[in-house]
Amino acid sequence: MISPIHATNAWNPTGRNLLPVAGTRLFYTHADALNGNRTFVLLGDQHHLTFVADLEGYVEPSALRSLLIERFGLYPHLVDRDPAPGLPRLLENQRQPR
Repeated sequence: MISPIHATNAWNPTGRNLLPVAGTRLFYTHADALNGNRTFVLLGDQHHLTFVADLEGYVEPSALRSLLIERFGLYPHLVDRDPAPGLPRLLENQRQPR
């Protein structure tokens, strides 16, 4: 299980606790903004985060992976913690032996 990224983490630009999306490198938080409820989504880990989406309403965490791939064009091998066989690996330590 991946730990949440706390609001005090220097890499967290939101000032809110970020919750992990199971099986992915995505983190999210729900926020109340002047223009209504929002879901902020970031991609990365405890040491580096990239803002990838500001979605209208409170989006269910289970829907975030497919939404970001289909609507925003993120590549599955960048989003998934353990990419499917045959897809590129993001980090050296994720490479499978040949």
